[in-house]
Amino acid sequence: MSRLDLLIVGGGPAGTAAAFRAKELGLEPLVIDYDDLMKRIRDYSKDKLILPGFGGADRVPFPRGGELVGCLVFEPIDKDDMCSRWKQLYREHGVAHEVGVELTGLAPLDDGGYRAVGWNHVTGCECSYQARHVVLALGRGVPRRFDVPGNTEGITYRLADPAALVGEPALVIGGGTSAAEAVIALSNAKAEASDPTAVYWSYRGDKMPRVSKALADVFFSAYVGNGNIRYYRRSEPVAVFTGDDRREYLAVRVDRRSIPNRPNEVELLEFPKENVVACIGEDLPRALLGSLGIEMVTGGPKAKQRMVVSPLLESCRPNVYLVGDLLSQAYFETDDFASDPAGFREVRHRGNIKSALRDGVLVAQVIQQRLAGKSEIDLEVAEADLPPPAAPVATPAAAPAADGPPAASLEPGREVEDAAAVLVRLLPTGVEAEEHTVRRHGVTTIGRHGCDLEFPSDSLLDDRHASISHGEDGYWVRDDGGASGVFLRVPPGRKRALGERDVLRAGRQFLLVERDEAGFVVAHYDAEGRLRGRHAVGAQPLLMGRDAPGAVLDAGDRSLSRRHLALAVDDGALTVKDLKSVNGTHLRVRSALRLEHGDQLRVGQQQLVFSRRRDEAIDDGASPGAAAPAAAAPAEGTAAGVTVAFRGAGGPLAVADGQTVCEVAEAHGLPINAECHSGICGSDPIRILAGHEHLAGEPGDQERETLEEICDLEPGPCRLACMVRVSGPVEVELIEPKE
Repeated sequence: MSRLDLLIVGGGPAGTAAAFRAKELGLEPLVIDYDDLMKRIRDYSKDKLILPGFGGADRVPFPRGGELVGCLVFEPIDKDDMCSRWKQLYREHGVAHEVGVELTGLAPLDDGGYRAVGWNHVTGCECSYQARHVVLALGRGVPRRFDVPGNTEGITYRLADPAALVGEPALVIGGGTSAAEAVIALSNAKAEASDPTAVYWSYRGDKMPRVSKALADVFFSAYVGNGNIRYYRRSEPVAVFTGDDRREYLAVRVDRRSIPNRPNEVELLEFPKENVVACIGEDLPRALLGSLGIEMVTGGPKAKQRMVVSPLLESCRPNVYLVGDLLSQAYFETDDFASDPAGFREVRHRGNIKSALRDGVLVAQVIQQRLAGKSEIDLEVAEADLPPPAAPVATPAAAPAADGPPAASLEPGREVEDAAAVLVRLLPTGVEAEEHTVRRHGVTTIGRHGCDLEFPSDSLLDDRHASISHGEDGYWVRDDGGASGVFLRVPPGRKRALGERDVLRAGRQFLLVERDEAGFVVAHYDAEGRLRGRHAVGAQPLLMGRDAPGAVLDAGDRSLSRRHLALAVDDGALTVKDLKSVNGTHLRVRSALRLEHGDQLRVGQQQLVFSRRRDEAIDDGASPGAAAPAAAAPAEGTAAGVTVAFRGAGGPLAVADGQTVCEVAEAHGLPINAECHSGICGSDPIRILAGHEHLAGEPGDQERETLEEICDLEPGPCRLACMVRVSGPVEVELIEPKE
């Protein structure tokens, strides 16, 4: 029997990386797997996209090896495509592997190697291998089971095909990322099929499960847009029983009420077993590991139970290594397995594909150095040199949906000549980055791959996410079905009409427009899709924000302004006005919206500004998003004696050239709490007591509207401090903003 350099048990990402790197280093590896190569990835939900940024692209880089390991570097990719591509690499490069072989034991050999015993499920016979080193890349492949009465066989522990659960109510149990992904996939599948049944989400915790940041927008889109997700906290499975129809059902307790002098009452929901997806986690294959002499140990500074390895990722059994999810989410590291476990070092280990690839490359390099007789082992794993993002590739113009403007074809080579607009990407700091040309008389596509504007690292973008088309009636932005949506920033200070089912985003909060018999209502959801309340809207503006008099959305959301937006009903229509909030108010694009010069779009994680070329821009004065101009500043060299006295607060105070009354108050620490400084938010009203003749100008349209609608004050006798400049002595009174 020939001796292998290393036997790798498990054909997932860690085992694959170990085999590929070993092959590059001239070693003889063999991969065995009881099921199939990339089984874990294969079993992800249908159409799941594998994201290289998961876990933080900067914190978990791809490892660098040779050409073969370089083929494992991936951009966002469909899970089935990844499986197919990596299996093809096994075949093309002659990496030895056997599928259907289950490891059952390890027997040490005199030279430090092992005789591995297994069972071949294909031939039905026992098999054995001799190897100098053994790499265990088993993953956490043992699904946890329900501890409830009844026959739980038939309950699935992964969502293979969401379409298979269309037509009947479906239940997802669990509170992690896999459960959230299953809920989203089922919700979208039911919505696409116009299935009236809902997705029920059961979790035993007190609060709604935390949806990861990468999924937050996608989950909210399904939660609000589809309207078919029902969440039950503090719920749990009770038992499996057989119904009168001879089907087996899982009963889930969703409510329990204690009533004085009566038995407790329990509310149950019943689901056919085949409609239940239990995303309740997986356990380590502890029985198998124990039979190999590898046990978890309680130790470390917090007395936790963990797997233990050396810095080489070698277990307590010499020349046997643990990699991948066997070590997630933390493991102990030690230089002496016989020492006190309380002194073991705890190491965090991310449970993602890139981390598993790094483990595999590291162990292969360790084994190669040991076989070469080196006593000092180099543990460095270099980072892969990733190529720069590919330049955008133009795609043929596509016909837009029927509800938008017609598209016309664009002749090759005319993009620059015919371009009449650009999209400018804004950095998070608000600084303009690069420009992207928008086609004239054609369609410009935006997405992650295969589009005119590509952002490959943006995990919130679909491959084709949005598009901008141009025709005789201007430029239109369209949502092409991107899961996280397309949002248009509402220009500050301008009212915009809203329709039923429209969605607004303010900070990390979402508002859904509804209508009942009494009129318009907005439902408030937080970033995780939890309903926080409903607010009726009438003719009197409803101010909303972090500390607004009408409705406090979330006092702890620092991305909200104190007074963020105002909703009101005008002539039977609901309108929204952004009160020049710092981060803006965004309206979700439901099908297509016409773009104006200066409009800002949020697409995935990208902030884009639509800009018309100067000769194409409509010259109608201020840009659509601009606030009304402030009153003219006094000329330079204002004479001495220009002062403002604040009744009951101090003064008279000297006014420097160009200062507003608001700036004078702020400079002297007076109790004024202005926010927008543009006459929009209405947080700094004042009453003019004396010196009207020394005011520089009359209230403009924007200031008048704010005073009348937001502050409920009369323009003239009352002003907004941020809009008033003076040319002589003036006495004013601070007015408490509307509560």
